[in-house]
Amino acid sequence: VRDAVNISFSDTGRAELAKTMQLQSSKAIRDLWQSPLHKECFAALDNQWVKVNPDTWDTEPLIECGAGPLFHIVLNNVVCMACDNGLFTYDGQNAKRLTIDTPARPQANVKSGYSLDQGDYSFAISWLANGLESALSEIEKIQLQKESGVQLQLPMCLDSSVTHVRIYMTDPGGGELRQAFELPIDTMSVDIPALPELGRAATFQYLSPMKSGDFLRLWRGRLWVARSNVLYFSEAMAYHLTDERYNFIQFPQRIRFIEPVDGGIWVGQADHVVFLRGQDMRNMVIEHKASRAPVYASSNLLHSDMVKSLSQGGNWCAVWLAENGFVVGTAEGQLVELQSNAIQGITAQSSQLVGFADRLVAVVN
Repeated sequence: VRDAVNISFSDTGRAELAKTMQLQSSKAIRDLWQSPLHKECFAALDNQWVKVNPDTWDTEPLIECGAGPLFHIVLNNVVCMACDNGLFTYDGQNAKRLTIDTPARPQANVKSGYSLDQGDYSFAISWLANGLESALSEIEKIQLQKESGVQLQLPMCLDSSVTHVRIYMTDPGGGELRQAFELPIDTMSVDIPALPELGRAATFQYLSPMKSGDFLRLWRGRLWVARSNVLYFSEAMAYHLTDERYNFIQFPQRIRFIEPVDGGIWVGQADHVVFLRGQDMRNMVIEHKASRAPVYASSNLLHSDMVKSLSQGGNWCAVWLAENGFVVGTAEGQLVELQSNAIQGITAQSSQLVGFADRLVAVVN
């Protein structure tokens, strides 16, 4: 058979007509995704992130997501989604923002009649929401003379999910911020007449809320997203925060996909692919692979047992659609062009790739 149209072949070589497609819903549902853990379906409808019932195709609106594409993963047993409006999670009942805004700097005023030691003091605050702590605010400094204290004015918080404010301060003349108080978010000011017992040091100084972007992935305890030609990643085990000074990798071309595997990360470029080899984010080696141009957003993970020509010991591999058909990137950084002898000249603006009934199905446009 040289050209089989609407024909499916079984493992034994039996040919039968492929099943026809039927319209399931007239709604303009896009970016449909099913959680591999919960088996629930999510998608975008207009500018809303919605939960979809695949039996009736009824939708339940969750939050505003904008008009751009949606990307989903399972993060700590909840669904995490990246969109134009940010990063969000859904725990089965409520959809909420993953990141927390960084608070504004508090204002410190000298108050006489108190007994703080003479010297220079520094103050900063963070907000607490959903069991997470925000990045630290800018530092407020004040110099005290004898027999004086501090009245700290706290900024207003407009995020309804924030429940508490955590206050950090230094010893007189010290440089390390340590926890002093944790107060309800409706507290407007706090008087500090004497030096309190200081707790743990501030850990989220100089950090920022994690960026949203395309191709949301989880690898080595970090969230990864792409924006244009830059790959951003979060802090380790602090998915809602990133360090804008260091937590990025820049590429010469726009990123077309990212797929992490055991040995590194496969990154699609405009006319080839790149393998980021290594485990340490600071010392990853960039290997350029001589491959054809990948189609934008056409990647997924594939178990190596599904491809008989691979001997990868059951590892997960990256797979994507290129000009010459499907291409596999192994966990060790090897490139396998599965259909290069039979397929050439595939071009598309974008694609979606899914595994279905032991097949890879790519829809291009």
